[in-house]
Amino acid sequence: MNIRSLKTMAALSALWFSAHSYGHSGMFPDGFEYDDSNEGAPAESFQTLMSNDSQSLVSSATCVDGSAAGYPCKSVDLMSFMAKGDLGGGSANLTDIWGWTDPQTGAEIAIVARTNGTSFVDVTDAANPVLLGFLPSHNNGSDSWRDVKTYNNHAYIVGDGSGNSTHGLQVFDLTTLSSVTPGSTLTETAHMGGFGNAHNIAINEDTGYAYVVGSNQCSGGLYMVDLSNPTSPTYAGCFSSDGYTHDAQCVVYNGPDTDYSGSEICVAYNEDTITIVDVTTKTNPMQISRSLYQGSQYTHQGWFMDDTQSTLIMNDELDEQNNGHNTTTYIWDVSDLDYPQEIGRYVGPTQAIDHNLYTQNGYVFESNYRAGLRILDGSDITNGNLTEVAYFDTIPNSNSAQFSGTWSNYIYFASGNIIMSDIGNGLFTVKPDWDAINNPDPDPIAYCDAASNNAGEEWISQVQIGDFSNSSGSTTYSDFTDQTIALPTGGSAVSLTPDFSGSSYSEYWKIWIDLNGDGDFTDSGEEVFSSGGTSSSTVNGTLTIPSSANTGPTRLRIAMRYNAAPTPCGTFNYGEVEDYTVDIGGDGGGDPDPQSYENDTSYSIPDNNSTGISSPISVTHTGDAGTVSVTVDITHTYIGDLVVDLVHPDGSVFNLHNRSGGSANDLMETYSVSVGSKDAAGQWQLKVKDLAGRDIGTLNRWQLDF
Repeated sequence: MNIRSLKTMAALSALWFSAHSYGHSGMFPDGFEYDDSNEGAPAESFQTLMSNDSQSLVSSATCVDGSAAGYPCKSVDLMSFMAKGDLGGGSANLTDIWGWTDPQTGAEIAIVARTNGTSFVDVTDAANPVLLGFLPSHNNGSDSWRDVKTYNNHAYIVGDGSGNSTHGLQVFDLTTLSSVTPGSTLTETAHMGGFGNAHNIAINEDTGYAYVVGSNQCSGGLYMVDLSNPTSPTYAGCFSSDGYTHDAQCVVYNGPDTDYSGSEICVAYNEDTITIVDVTTKTNPMQISRSLYQGSQYTHQGWFMDDTQSTLIMNDELDEQNNGHNTTTYIWDVSDLDYPQEIGRYVGPTQAIDHNLYTQNGYVFESNYRAGLRILDGSDITNGNLTEVAYFDTIPNSNSAQFSGTWSNYIYFASGNIIMSDIGNGLFTVKPDWDAINNPDPDPIAYCDAASNNAGEEWISQVQIGDFSNSSGSTTYSDFTDQTIALPTGGSAVSLTPDFSGSSYSEYWKIWIDLNGDGDFTDSGEEVFSSGGTSSSTVNGTLTIPSSANTGPTRLRIAMRYNAAPTPCGTFNYGEVEDYTVDIGGDGGGDPDPQSYENDTSYSIPDNNSTGISSPISVTHTGDAGTVSVTVDITHTYIGDLVVDLVHPDGSVFNLHNRSGGSANDLMETYSVSVGSKDAAGQWQLKVKDLAGRDIGTLNRWQLDF
């Protein structure tokens, strides 16, 4: 667990031997020292608590915009906070934490380990926790480490360090809490000697055995205790072959390795290895495997990912400080207990040291000291991947690799509330917002910047699209995304008006829509309107949304540029850019039953040829054609050579483009053609002719909208 000053490890390259090797490197002294230097200012709520003697706790606060009562958060709400001075036992720091639920009343009890004893807090009403009592350490010992677990309605407590040299195993009957006077000083129910100080305790509730680890007996290994008589625990056996164990999880094995089905195994975290031991026979435990990993500094603690017992999640307490990387979580495939394999590492967003972690329902709950509680999604764990989905940070202004902040968490209350021990501050009760975690708001799309450098001489004065209209003044870029333009697929009328401070100028116009929602305007068909040439007055036409476009909200961008066609990104000298939200599939005031027809077959346009090419579209729309929107996409190096005509099924010709534009490249334009009472149905033609030499091009596509 908590290590401060270490001997330098020998090179790991010399240690990559068989998992069945039994040798162990020299143990490291446990030199943890609480260090709250450079934490920065505490949360505002904590400062208020400390300056207001009449206030005993900070009550609930919802996580909104990344904060709950001043604590950084994501999808985790604060239910309450009790300062360490309100937990009994004076101002002693907190260490580990566990929980117990009263089987008679359903009360949820936080068991808060302290340097000088254990506090018991009723957190059933999470917003209003109540201190039930404080149990002093056995023989009044005090040191930096205390650990507690529960079995059969009893708490079993150990203490480490020279201050707990006579501590042994302290037993407390939890059922007595229902009748105590809140705030009482409690008395231990029973005590077991045989060892003095110990670092930790693991309990297998399925078998009723406790495993004391890091004690002054059994070389610090698994010291096994029979809890079948809760108040008279007895020594049952010892595993010392791999030396000191820092923490462990012990289970009845039901995983995929059939060689050990039904056996009781302990996964021990032994400072530089994961060591798996068969403890079915307490008098003759057998080591199954011993696994090293590259970069190990202090193999600290871990937990099975789920009941399948095929994956382990593990932390190393000193790799952040010694190796200089961010918080790193190690993922192991243990489907073969004889040969565990590391399959991935999750690297977190901060430099904080990781400490205790536990798992439930496919999630990992890490207490990462100064970075607080971190919740990781393990849905892709078999591929060695974890993803952070939520957090609650009790040290708002520091995530450095120092020993202060959250020591541990308990996640197994039926209410879904989580209790957390912050070493120097106190007891936090929080609750994940699972709806927010499972249905997160999508990250906002970052669109490219676009603007003019000067809007003082000309600017966009009015935009009309369908039924939508917006007037505005002189600005190089205007963000109108709080305004939504509802548009159907097909054609919608467009009217764009410039304004000028003095003389009028010739302006180009373009409109783009991010039709597929991928954050750009460069995909085929996303340029939905172009003026095709310059004008100093209002430009009218039709904006066309293809039927294949995604429905729902997305970004629309309009650009007006002096004397040159604008692009959707970047800056230009004179004009303006405006952004809007557009709701595709909404009622934009266009044709209630729009009909769109397209021919996207490309045709090469012969050079200097009076016949040209014809591209057909068969229309089934019934009734009068009325006003038809014609979208043309032609690539050509000299549009002044081109004549473009729309031909009605009865042979009537409507000229769209007649050799204007000079040497400009490409004709991408939407034309509004009044066809009147002529029938819409039949085969329409787009005829394109090049009437001068030396320049060639291609009709890429064209579209009719009724």
